[in-house]
Amino acid sequence: MFPTNAAQAADAPPSSGDTQTPTRAAHFPRRTEATTDSTDQRGPSARGRRGGTERVGKKAAKPAKPPIMSIEDLVREAYESHARLLDFPTDKLKKLPVVDEQVAAQGALVTSLAQADATLAGTFKLLQYVASRGVPLDRGESTPVNSALRRLRDLALMALGMHPVFRVWKKQLLDPESGPDLTAEIVRDFARKVTAEDLGIPEDRFKAADKERLARNAIASLSILRALQRDWTVDRFIYESNAAVWASAAPKGIGVEKAAALIGASREPDVLGLVVESYDAKIASLHRSVAKLESEADAARNRGVRLSTDLRAAAEREAAANARAESFSAEIVRLQKELRAERDHRVVDKSHMASDYETLRTRIVRRLSGEVDLLTDALHALRNGASPVAEEFLDRSLLALSREVEQLKDAAGGLA
Repeated sequence: MFPTNAAQAADAPPSSGDTQTPTRAAHFPRRTEATTDSTDQRGPSARGRRGGTERVGKKAAKPAKPPIMSIEDLVREAYESHARLLDFPTDKLKKLPVVDEQVAAQGALVTSLAQADATLAGTFKLLQYVASRGVPLDRGESTPVNSALRRLRDLALMALGMHPVFRVWKKQLLDPESGPDLTAEIVRDFARKVTAEDLGIPEDRFKAADKERLARNAIASLSILRALQRDWTVDRFIYESNAAVWASAAPKGIGVEKAAALIGASREPDVLGLVVESYDAKIASLHRSVAKLESEADAARNRGVRLSTDLRAAAEREAAANARAESFSAEIVRLQKELRAERDHRVVDKSHMASDYETLRTRIVRRLSGEVDLLTDALHALRNGASPVAEEFLDRSLLALSREVEQLKDAAGGLA
């Protein structure tokens, strides 16, 4: 967060037009002195001259720097020194007093110094120094070093919010989750639209090189701030830097010789190492992902082969089952035909049997009726004493019954 009193002193509400393009900064009044940069622009001969004559073999004695005894001294060193980076030992940093009563004075100091920081060189140095200590500031620890670093970060954040590049992005500076997302490419585009009038300086004091330096410092400041806020990882930092600066700065179409010369002449192997390590890790992760996908593809192919085999076997089993079903269907049709024929035969047989039975019954009834009459006559003759007549009637009846029994046996196939 911005320091409370200093923020009230430095934060002027943007106008209604401050939504997409930078406008003239209220905190950057027009001035006539040369634009301050993070590098010493004097040549070696100019630094070696004394009284108009170049001194060879002997350097002019530099006045001793006053010791840094407070946060204010360290802030002045960042904005007024020509050194590219801020160098102050951590063991001395923890001895600097950090009290709430100094917030307003420190905010006023940053407001004054930031007005002359057209290219954000001093603000970048503050943020780079805070990050270079390697201390996580989001854990709420209240050690002397943490307190000093948080104070420096807040002052740098206030200075960023004052600059025309970031004036309409104060909400996003404070809260990375606020939309729309503030990316390095957006910051680059805003920085390249800033004019000398926006900064309140003459045109000849803000040339193309200064504008490009402002873009680089603004991108670096945002990237470091996001790292301090734990919103960007190293990979995101590298991605944003590459998208906004490195990709366009890389020479195109050069041969291996010139590329080797450029890389070999680099004085920052640690930075190259970090970038390469990040890309190596990303490539290794991609290789692992590719290997996993290839393994999954092989497994899928194997499953496909197995499924194809199972499908063919199932199709063969289905064809055999269909053949058996057709055979069973044909057998059922045949049996149904036989059953219908058998039923028809049984109907005929039943009709014949009924006819035969009726014929047989009629014959037996007739036979038995005749024999009953004959036996009745024999009984009558026997009662009247005509035995010979009775015997004749009995013989005739027995003979007739025996013949009927023989006929019945012959009709039954010889069964008794």
